[in-house]
This record gives sequence, structure tokens and C-alpha cells, in this order.
Amino acid sequence: MKIVNYSITLLIIFVLSGCNGIKPEIMKNHLTVKIPNDNQEKHPVVFFFQSSGGSNTLAHKWAEWFEQYGIVSVLIDNAGVRNLDKLYGVNDTGNDLSPAFEVLKNNPKLDLNHYAVMGFSIGGTASLHSASSLSSKQTKPDFVFSFYPGNSKGCPNSHDEKTRVHVFYGELDDWGTYKNIRNSCKSMTDWNDNATFHLLKNAHHGYDGDWSGNFDCCGNTFAIEPNEKALDKTKEIILKAMKEKWNIKKR
Repeated sequence: MKIVNYSITLLIIFVLSGCNGIKPEIMKNHLTVKIPNDNQEKHPVVFFFQSSGGSNTLAHKWAEWFEQYGIVSVLIDNAGVRNLDKLYGVNDTGNDLSPAFEVLKNNPKLDLNHYAVMGFSIGGTASLHSASSLSSKQTKPDFVFSFYPGNSKGCPNSHDEKTRVHVFYGELDDWGTYKNIRNSCKSMTDWNDNATFHLLKNAHHGYDGDWSGNFDCCGNTFAIEPNEKALDKTKEIILKAMKEKWNIKKR
């Protein structure tokens, strides 16, 4: 059996991320809420965290897919709420979940007893950090879907056994190779009963996107390349989890 010490994990998260102090009244101007146009009274929700590029391009793509299943997407502008264009070197965006939740808690169309958080790269790391921001009155997510996360500090997990954590990494992702980050994330899932690591064959960083290219960080250059097979496999895993927990159906 895997051994988990959540108190130590939460302490590590607190030290690494700190408290950014963003208030709900500020956050409300930096949320895009995409609600399916149907007759369903309440919808499960996915909150999205941006990558270091400070864009919600990937989130918009995923939101279109989730809409088919009656799921609301909440796109957090983590960069904009900090008056930034990019998020390079910003490590506290996981704290944005709490004020975003607070803004939307009384929206009658959103079922915040059933929600997930999803993030990409630095946003994937933020999704792993995000539980530490929640108050005792805020429900915890059912799922975390963390895409190619981690940094030189490792791949910590702030979520307890109430949340199922899924980490997705391409086997060719050279960000994952850098400072052994991919293996750090794999080790995290090995030690946490609530976490699962998914290694995608022939996939690079940004495999779920539509753009090929490179990004520079830390004196290195890293490849970005879409991979439809890896994306389809990821959707299969996410859909299976959501169907079992939320009983969703395609509209």
C-alpha cells in the first residue's frame, strides 16, 4: 500500500506557493464561464489553469469537448488577474481556485459539489497545488487532470483521498526529461493512493494542442508537438472517470 502524509504535503505546498491574496471581487473580472445551452438544471464544472504562456487557447479547445457532455468550463485568466502577459516564474497560481470558486458558488447552473481542475504545464503544477487554497467551507474537487506538470522543485500533490488525481505526460516530452521532472511526477503518483500517472506514447509537451514549435526556459529549448492519438487516449481516460463519478452522457 502507498503511504501518504498529507499534512507534510500541504506544508510543502504552502511553503512553495505562498498566498497571493487575490480577492473574489478582483477575480470575477478574470473568469470566462462557458455554460452548455441545454435544459439541464445544474452542470458539473471544470476549472482551467493557464500554461506559462498566459493563454487559454488549450482551455477553449477542451471546453468545446466538455460542452458535448453538459459540462461547464471556467477559464481562469491567471496572467491577467496579476496584470501579466506571461506566467514564467510565477508559482502561486494554484491559489486562484479559491477566489474563482467563491465568485461562482451561488450560480444556479453550476454544480460545485461535482467539479474538476485541469491545467497545462505550469498550470498543471498549479492544479496539483490548488487544494491548499480552499477554505473549509469550499468543497474539494472530484478530479485533477494535470498535463505535463512539475518544475525543479518536483511535483507535489496537495489533494487528499477525496480527489482523484490524474497526471498526463508524453514519453518524448523533453521538459519531463529536464531535471528528471517526469520521474518526479511518476514518483508522486507511486506514493499517493489518490494519484495515477499516464505515460502517452510518442507524445511531446503540448500534445493536446494544435501548434508545433519550441519554447525556451532555464537556458534550454523544449519541443511542443500535437499528437492526436495521445489526445484521444487522454480523452478516453478522462471520460471514463467522469462517467463513473458524474454519470455524464453525450448530448
